[in-house]
Amino acid sequence: MLFTEKMISLRNANVNDIALVVGFDRRLNEEEHVNQDREAKINKAVLDHHCSIILASNIPVGFVIFDYGFFDQGWIELLVIEEAYRGKGIGVHTLDLICEKSLTKKVFTSTNRSNLIMQKALSKAGFTFAGELI
Repeated sequence: MLFTEKMISLRNANVNDIALVVGFDRRLNEEEHVNQDREAKINKAVLDHHCSIILASNIPVGFVIFDYGFFDQGWIELLVIEEAYRGKGIGVHTLDLICEKSLTKKVFTSTNRSNLIMQKALSKAGFTFAGELI
């Protein structure tokens, strides 16, 4: 099932959502979650109101951490969608929502060279490649 733009929404995460968000992240990559101390990052993002729950037809399917910490421009630090919901248009619609709500004209993000799914979603959402760190 593909999700339409109207079926996707964001809501601010609160302290009651921390376990949900941590679970999404841990299931994505347990090793990265632990080695990069992402639980602490998630806790801080929720407390700083920089974390949103991604809802597809009102069902929590992932989260996004977004702030203005990249040279005062919009910055998507992390976008995670539960595996069962990937490839259904949710990522593209989430990116569109973030850009619409951003207080800046430019929104930046970064992804690994190996993350072809995210690269495809970024391209569909109109993001352009700006450079590569070696």
